[in-house]
Amino acid sequence: MKYVLHPVDRIEITVLVDNYTDLLLIEDDSSVHRPKLSHGRTLLAEHGLSLLIQITYGQKTHTILMDAGASEIALFKNADVLGLNLDDIEEIVISHGHFDHIGALDKVLRASSCRLPVNLHPASFAPRRKKLVDGSYTDLPTMKRDEVTHAGGILALSEKPSLLCNQHILLTGEIERITSYEQGSPVLETFEKGDYIKDPFRDDQSLVLNLKNKGLIIVSGCAHAGIVNSVLYAQKITGIAPVHAIMGGFHLSGPYFSKIIPQTISDLCTIHPDHIIPMHCTGWEAQVSMAKEMPEQFLLSSVGTRFQFH
Repeated sequence: MKYVLHPVDRIEITVLVDNYTDLLLIEDDSSVHRPKLSHGRTLLAEHGLSLLIQITYGQKTHTILMDAGASEIALFKNADVLGLNLDDIEEIVISHGHFDHIGALDKVLRASSCRLPVNLHPASFAPRRKKLVDGSYTDLPTMKRDEVTHAGGILALSEKPSLLCNQHILLTGEIERITSYEQGSPVLETFEKGDYIKDPFRDDQSLVLNLKNKGLIIVSGCAHAGIVNSVLYAQKITGIAPVHAIMGGFHLSGPYFSKIIPQTISDLCTIHPDHIIPMHCTGWEAQVSMAKEMPEQFLLSSVGTRFQFH
């Protein structure tokens, strides 16, 4: 089934939380705007992701928040330093239920002047654990339904694709797995049907935008389903082939994922986006490789950067 994703005229994506900060970056052009802060003011990085996304079509503007970082500290500190009004947020999208994407969710909801829809896959609430090197397990923090609703969230749960903002934003829902090499993590498990199993990341979803006359912009949280799978699925369910930008966490960090970096980049080159913007859990090795193999498309993410597409 194809979903009608209406085009937008302008997209601004501000990096509220990411793993990297650098106040000496100075780009300021049509696509990339780095923050210029007075001496003594700084931005915080952490292992997490949060993006403030604003879309404009005609005279209408919508503002949503995708993910909420790992802690309450970085998101609110950075929003304050950047002069961003979080009360502009109309809806929240959670890419998946991991702690580094939900850390400030409750605080954002409580700080809002109204109740906000929180769009996510129902599997985001499943208990999860990680297998350690010695064979033991550690439980991962789990998002709880009642905590979200008590904080002021209105749960909007869907396993399938869903459209927001008058059909100008699409959430993929559960992503179809096509590639042979994007198999997820061997050490992450989730609780399903009475037992722990290798986490299939049913809740992993991407946000998709259709930039007028340019093509799709696909924004992933961690791309546990695989960043190539995520892009191919976005193309399939929208029926739109051109890809203007691919951005977000690509989860290629660490020795297990190092082996699939060449194939991932090869397939991304075949997709041929105008921009590639790796963030968060993509990892240094993968980012350097993308910068080398896709020099014309590569854009460096840092906390506070505003990416503008029009």
